[in-house]
Amino acid sequence: MPDTPRSFYKYMTANTAKIVMNAGRLRWSRPSRFNDPFDMQVNLQIRFDENRVVDAILQKMWERVQGRAPAAKNQLGQLLDETAPIHLQRGHQAFLSGQRPGILGSLEGLPSVLDDLNGQLQAALATTKIICLSARKDSVLMWSHYAESHCGIALEFYAPDGVDSPYKVARPVNYCDEVPSLFSEEELSDFLSGGSALTHEIIDRILYAKAIPWRYEEEWRIATGDGRDPTAEFEDIEFLREELRAVYFGCKAKDQDQAAIAELVDARYPWAEIWRCRRSLNAWALDFERLR
Repeated sequence: MPDTPRSFYKYMTANTAKIVMNAGRLRWSRPSRFNDPFDMQVNLQIRFDENRVVDAILQKMWERVQGRAPAAKNQLGQLLDETAPIHLQRGHQAFLSGQRPGILGSLEGLPSVLDDLNGQLQAALATTKIICLSARKDSVLMWSHYAESHCGIALEFYAPDGVDSPYKVARPVNYCDEVPSLFSEEELSDFLSGGSALTHEIIDRILYAKAIPWRYEEEWRIATGDGRDPTAEFEDIEFLREELRAVYFGCKAKDQDQAAIAELVDARYPWAEIWRCRRSLNAWALDFERLR
C-alpha cells in the first residue's frame, strides 16, 4: 500500500464550499449515492485453474498431516490435525486418492457459497458511510467533473500533529481491470487446506475497488461503518477546523465566489492558505498562485 499522503483534497462547487465551510461539516454517503454505479455494488468472483488448485490443496493438506503446516485457521484444518495419525498410517498415496474427490466436490460447490457470501457483503456494504478524497489537487479532470468545470473549489484537509484525525486511516482505492476475486489461487488452496480463514480483508476488496477508467481520481477513502444514523442515506459530519489547511479556487472561479469564500476563511479558518489555479500556457497542466 502506498504511503498515506500528507494532504487530501475535496473538490466541490463554490456554493457547496460555502455550505461546508460555514457548517464545518463534510458529507459521508452510502454507495447508492455514488456516481459510479459499480462502486461497492459488484459481486466478488472466483477464477482458478482446477488442476493447479487441487494439486496445491493436496500438497498443503499433506504437509499439515505431517505436522509441517502453520496452526489451523478453520474447521477443515482442525479436522486434519485431529485425523493426522490415521492418514499417516495409511500413507501418502492413499491420502491423495481419498481426499481428491472431496476437494473436487468443494470446488464445485463454490459458486453457491459465493452467491451467499456476495449477498451478505452487499447487505453489509449498502449501509456503509464513506467519504471519498483525492491525493492530488492538480487533476484537470477532477476540476472538470467535480468542481463546476473549474469554477469551483478544492479544499485541502490533513491530520495536524497531535490530533486524532480520520485522515490517518484513509486507504487508497485499488483500480482493477476485473472485479476482485474472493480468493487468489494461493489463498483458495490455503483456505481449503485449513491454513486461512475468511477475514475483513474480503470486504475491503470490494470497498476499495474501482474500475480502471476512474484511476485519474487517485482516490483515497475512509469508511465509518453505518455511521451515527444507520437509516440515513448520508450524514454531514463535523470536521475539526484545524484540519482545513488550504482553499484552492478553480482557474475559472468567479470573483464574487472568491470574495465570499475568502471572507469565510478569514472569519473561521484564519490559518488556512488561499490559492488560485492558473492554466499553464506551456503544458496541459495547472499552475498555482498563492493569494494568502
